[in-house]
Amino acid sequence: MRQSAVRVSSPRLRNLSGSFGPGVHVLLGAESDGTADVIELCAGVRLPRRGSLKLDGATPGANPQLRRRIASLLADESWPSEGDVQRWIGQLGELHGFDARAATRRFCPELGLERRLGTLSGPERRELALAAALAQPEPQLVALHEPLAAAAATSGEAVLERIRELGERAPVLLATRSIDDARRLGGQLLVLERGVLARAAQHAWPSEVTPGLRAELSLECDAPRRLLAELSASPEVERASFDARQPTRVLVSGNDLERLALAVCRAALSARVELRQLRAASPDLAAVHGASAGLAQAAYRAAQGARRGGTGT
Repeated sequence: MRQSAVRVSSPRLRNLSGSFGPGVHVLLGAESDGTADVIELCAGVRLPRRGSLKLDGATPGANPQLRRRIASLLADESWPSEGDVQRWIGQLGELHGFDARAATRRFCPELGLERRLGTLSGPERRELALAAALAQPEPQLVALHEPLAAAAATSGEAVLERIRELGERAPVLLATRSIDDARRLGGQLLVLERGVLARAAQHAWPSEVTPGLRAELSLECDAPRRLLAELSASPEVERASFDARQPTRVLVSGNDLERLALAVCRAALSARVELRQLRAASPDLAAVHGASAGLAQAAYRAAQGARRGGTGT
């Protein structure tokens, strides 16, 4: 079984430790938390200041042959400016054994093969690098920084499908600062904060990633007054109101996102209201970090209470 083990320190990482087997693993955090550093270390383009990173017992940063078996997308893809897209991705295809033209058609359909590399913008280079990474047929490890942000608007579903395919056979480590992207990517969610894996969550729904904060839904419908009247009787709904900025939009909040969404759907069916749009309002990373701080404070208070209780017995 392919296995990646990480125990490293780097300028932004503080004794980060983890083990990743086949499957999709999502690191939720910003570059200031160390997400770009983790991807670079896993890709083997740099060595940790302290500690080690092993892929099936070998160190990618010290093994060029192993590095070729790693599919990666870095935060900053810097290449030589000579040559065109067709030649660059064609050489990668020969090296890694994939159809370069098929990869560009599937993952970056609007990027012309005749384009000179020197004319590509930073986002276009990342889009092309993502296509090359996902096209590798049997990588031992996949390490991608913000893959959905790099994907072309027309290829997002193809990227998600390929990520899931790769996760069936190899560890797939993905880094993103977007909770919406983390939801779409699925898999195991790990919150990276200031260089430390602060906690794990089952998924990126608000009840998991920001415990203690209410889940919120924004929806549009053809009869918001009828829907609000029906929602007022639902125990899952703590609050429901019009959106002052748009009369046809309703804002709904509650403790659990999935139960809240089901309550909205039941209410719409009962009131015979047509839902045109239903979206979850995502918290940002500040809310995620705040939830981590709250959890740490709660654990500290519980430990202090247990200590005081133990002293008095």
